[in-house]
Amino acid sequence: MTVAGTASPATPAVALAVGGVLALAAAAGAVGWLAPGAPRVAALSVVRHGGVGGDAAPLARPGGNLVADADALEGDLAVPPPKPAAFAPPRRPLGLTPAPVRHDVGPVFRARTSAIVRLANGRLAVLLAAGVGEARSRLLHVGESFDDRWRLTALTMNEATLADGKSTTRVPLFGEAIGAGAPGGDPQ
Repeated sequence: MTVAGTASPATPAVALAVGGVLALAAAAGAVGWLAPGAPRVAALSVVRHGGVGGDAAPLARPGGNLVADADALEGDLAVPPPKPAAFAPPRRPLGLTPAPVRHDVGPVFRARTSAIVRLANGRLAVLLAAGVGEARSRLLHVGESFDDRWRLTALTMNEATLADGKSTTRVPLFGEAIGAGAPGGDPQ
C-alpha cells in the first residue's frame, strides 16, 4: 500500500527479483574494479593443437571434399546396364493345342435353383437365387439364358435340361446329387 492508500504495483516477488538483479550488477562491478588487470574470457574459445613448434592446420569442413570423393569413386561404383533378356515362349509340338477349360454347369445350376414354380398359364419356371453380380433372384423360363453359354431348353419338376448349341446337359434338381450313384449301382 502506498501512502495515499492505493495498492502498490510492486509485489514481494517483483521486489525480490529487482533486488537480486541489482545485487548481481553491484558484485560484477566490484570484481572489475578490484581486479582491473585480469584477462577477459571470450564467450567461445577454440583451442587448436598443431603439434610442436607450429600452428595448427586449418580445420576441414565436414563433407567439403564430398564431390571430389564421389567423382573418384565413380569408376568403382559404376553398374553396367542390364543385358536385354531374350525371352521366347515355350514351344508346343505342332498339332497339340490345349483343350479349352469347360466347367460343369450342373452343380452351379443346381446350387442356384431355389424352387420350381408353376405359372398361371400352366408352364414351369425355375426360381434362381441371386448369383455373382446380380442384385436379386430371378425366374428362368424355358428358352431363356442361364448364363453366357447355357440356355434352359426343358424343365420338369425334378430335372432341368441345359444346352449350349453343341452339347446338352441334364441336371437333377431335388433328387440325387450330380455324379453320385447308388451304392453298388452304376455311376451316372
